[in-house]
Amino acid sequence: MKHIDTARFCKDGTSLLGTFTEVDLARLAAEVLPNTGFSVAWTVTGESPDLMDLTLKGMVQMKCQRCLGAMAELIDASYRFQFVKDEATAQAQDEAQDEVDTLVHSREFDMQELIEDEMLMALPFVSLHETCPEAGATAFLPIEAKTNPFLILKNFKNMA
Repeated sequence: MKHIDTARFCKDGTSLLGTFTEVDLARLAAEVLPNTGFSVAWTVTGESPDLMDLTLKGMVQMKCQRCLGAMAELIDASYRFQFVKDEATAQAQDEAQDEVDTLVHSREFDMQELIEDEMLMALPFVSLHETCPEAGATAFLPIEAKTNPFLILKNFKNMA
């Protein structure tokens, strides 16, 4: 399943599900750590007259920008789309509402491309461990998390 007729899909209330891997989603594979493998489980459901819900679940390996080590990023996202007849209507509706993304109906709508686009947008802008496993990463912690050497000297002064 790669292409669907969106009008029929929504009108019939069709549901599809599947899994894509790094072989299927080359653009996503280029954004994550190489040779780590991943899979994305997806479910898509049409709703009359012109609505479609998409759910994505997957785990990818990213590079922590603090310690530069590998880290797992869980993607668990849901989207709602409304289909319209033309690009002008889609643009006007997108500007008017935030809850639903607007797309143009197509008889050859590329579902795999939509899933990859949404996975790419769901990736974090910057990946960071909550606590880095690498010892050298403390240099990148926020200043308030570091030990202040002058505070230690102040404590010595108060002891004397």
